[in-house]
Amino acid sequence: MSKTVLTRGVVVITLTAKVYKGKVVTTYHSRIGFCGEFNKLILTEIKKKFKEVYEEQYKSEYKNADKIICSATAKTTECDMILNGGE
Repeated sequence: MSKTVLTRGVVVITLTAKVYKGKVVTTYHSRIGFCGEFNKLILTEIKKKFKEVYEEQYKSEYKNADKIICSATAKTTECDMILNGGE
């Protein structure tokens, strides 16, 4: 059985929504940050969930939009120590 390797660090997830109404495209961005332990699988799941929530929010807010495209990206920085609880 393989051991799951976790990375300790800081993660910033950037959510982007492009709302298309006719020829007008409006772009919105939101950033969510946290620190802790993670791996690629955890980040993939977190990005997927945040993207779903973000997309639902914009679809309910802009019901008359022609198209809405959402994306999520994650930037990470590895840390040796996390203050307030890190080792």
